[in-house]
Amino acid sequence: MMFPKTRLDRLVQLRERSEDRALSNLAKAREVLGRAQQVLSRAAAAAQADHRGKGHAAQWDVEEAAHVRALQSLRHARGEVSQAAAGEAMARQGYVEAHTQAESTRRVAERKRAEIVRERAKADTRRLDEIGTVAFNRDRKTSGA
Repeated sequence: MMFPKTRLDRLVQLRERSEDRALSNLAKAREVLGRAQQVLSRAAAAAQADHRGKGHAAQWDVEEAAHVRALQSLRHARGEVSQAAAGEAMARQGYVEAHTQAESTRRVAERKRAEIVRERAKADTRRLDEIGTVAFNRDRKTSGA
């Protein structure tokens, strides 16, 4: 069965494209967040590792500097995760809005389409009733005359 076209079809297409773009942005944001979380877990593991031990003072200084750098990397990774989480939240909100708009536009278009189908069915019924009435009257005239 062919679906009747409505003036809303183009708007539905535009809203669906926006929804697809928002979903793609959400997927990218989740990927960035996942990578940032992986970097954070590696930085946390590196910061927990303490290779300082007995030995020469110069060796201990090198190990201490490495540990300080690991802690700085951990703080930086936490900041990156925080930014990525904020970006993911924004992308999720954008997708929810785009999906809601697309869905409401689809529903309006479907209601309009159903209305068109009902109107066409009513018109077809009226035409069939008229044909039946004309045929009935014609048969009455020919049989009664």
